[in-house]
Amino acid sequence: MKDNNEKKPIIMAVPGDSSACGYYRVMKPSHLMQMAGEDLTLAPPIHFRSVGQEYIFTQRLCSEKSLKPMAEIVKKLGTKLVVDYDDLIWNYKGEGLPDFNWCKSRVNCDGNTKAMAEYANDVIYRATVSTEYLKDALAQFVDRDKITVMPNRLAASDWLFDRAATIPQEDIFLFAGSNTHFDEAGKKYGDFSQGLVRYLQGKKVFTMGCKPFFMNPAKVFPGVPMTTYPRQFYSAARQSKFVIAPLVDNIFNKCKSPLKLLECAAVGRVCLCSDFEGSPYSPLAHEYQKIPVNSTYKAIEFIVDRAKAHYGEILEHQYKVLQDYWLDNHIEEYKNLFR
Repeated sequence: MKDNNEKKPIIMAVPGDSSACGYYRVMKPSHLMQMAGEDLTLAPPIHFRSVGQEYIFTQRLCSEKSLKPMAEIVKKLGTKLVVDYDDLIWNYKGEGLPDFNWCKSRVNCDGNTKAMAEYANDVIYRATVSTEYLKDALAQFVDRDKITVMPNRLAASDWLFDRAATIPQEDIFLFAGSNTHFDEAGKKYGDFSQGLVRYLQGKKVFTMGCKPFFMNPAKVFPGVPMTTYPRQFYSAARQSKFVIAPLVDNIFNKCKSPLKLLECAAVGRVCLCSDFEGSPYSPLAHEYQKIPVNSTYKAIEFIVDRAKAHYGEILEHQYKVLQDYWLDNHIEEYKNLFR
């Protein structure tokens, strides 16, 4: 029998930001842990303070500026740090952020790599990562048995939509990714292959939150805070037939998660996703929704036509995948991080 008087750990959750990373990886799991009875305080982003907590649950401690002070806190107060990483922001196998990602000018991967090697294993009590590949990248610095893979998951309160809806007859494509997928200033396609760019130029395309220089979207849905993002994505996707999730083959992208496929499953639209060895989408996606990296215009045309012919089959496959990725069913795994 469970002891209801069992002492619960005191946890301070400090997200790195309030955008997608902070929301999905720290804020939402923390909210659900609170609802499950944990003694947890959710602080504003990057708002560290001592209130006698036993644990700090935070994100992306990589630089010397962030790791060194935490080393002092751990040593002085005995606070245990559980740190989440969901992107590669250091070097792994000689690569860091790709050149077309505008965050590269703000993230010092060389400096982070040096700081992680010096401080990370001593500072981190436990680490969470979004993928197995990212676990391998972090294991350069942190003992592997400290690292837990926590895939990106969707909270039912945000994403439990009615999927029954008429699919548009017209071929309308939605890109709802961030502007880190291409280089606006340098006019680089980034995660969009030349074949995909050429294919989309002859199609009706909607975008959400950004307007790539190589597109002339028929409609642009404005970016919104994460609290209303699921509803905005639902609205934009329901007016589209396909959502595109392009990635090029690089180390950074192999560390990413298949989040867009899960979001598409929740709103009842087929995600067309890039396929290559190590692609985060490849293990979960239906064969008919995969677009091999660097596919030609003609190859993409064939793949999209085949996806249209098997649309319902792909939708059902996506939805079955999603059932393993409801955050609400995995809160015990988060609670165990603080035991």
